[in-house]
Amino acid sequence: MLGTYCMNNLVVNNKASLNIEQFDMVNIFYTDSFLFNRLTLSEKVMSVIETFFAFFLLIVFLPIMLAVSVAIKYTMGGSVFYTQTRVGRHGNHFLIIKFRTMIENAEAESGPRLSSKDDPRVTKLGKFLRSSHFDELPQLMNVIHGDMSFIGPRPERPEFVENYEREIDQYSRRREVKPGITGLAQICLPYDATAKEKLEYDVFYIDNQKSLLFNFIISYYTALKMVTFYKN
Repeated sequence: MLGTYCMNNLVVNNKASLNIEQFDMVNIFYTDSFLFNRLTLSEKVMSVIETFFAFFLLIVFLPIMLAVSVAIKYTMGGSVFYTQTRVGRHGNHFLIIKFRTMIENAEAESGPRLSSKDDPRVTKLGKFLRSSHFDELPQLMNVIHGDMSFIGPRPERPEFVENYEREIDQYSRRREVKPGITGLAQICLPYDATAKEKLEYDVFYIDNQKSLLFNFIISYYTALKMVTFYKN
């Protein structure tokens, strides 16, 4: 299956990444199977389910979120949460909510720039939050608000989207769906993969987004990465 292929490829080769063009998607993703094609939900039903599930997870993870908030205040000082403008469905802008993982005012001097795998602006606690993906938990509020889904292309900043849509063919297709807390690119590619590399996976997900089997596979391997602190 997809997850097995992705994870094995990354583990064995350490920095290897999955290239969609190098294998048969029908065999790897089982796109011709009955469950993949027929077991689907409408967007409206999926949205209602996601909202209730987001409320449920907020309650489940509340103790962890409180502990993270105290840890940030104690070890890093400053604000606990970090908000940033991102581009969502149909190009609409929204504020994404995350636990702060970088030093305060990290872009005061450099201006907007992408974070790298070994970004010196990320604190020791921030590295732990990123490897455990605990920094993403506040985005459950974005799901409840309707700005994001659990699964979809990761939302990008307006400053970068403008350039990507001009330079990368089909990048604007990401506007067709809500951005996600996790996505196909996030379980298959290294953290520092390029926007063009990620787009291959984003487009593939967009074309198959209604498949419950596909969403389950992505959810499963996202959870696996969280509990194993796996870094790609």
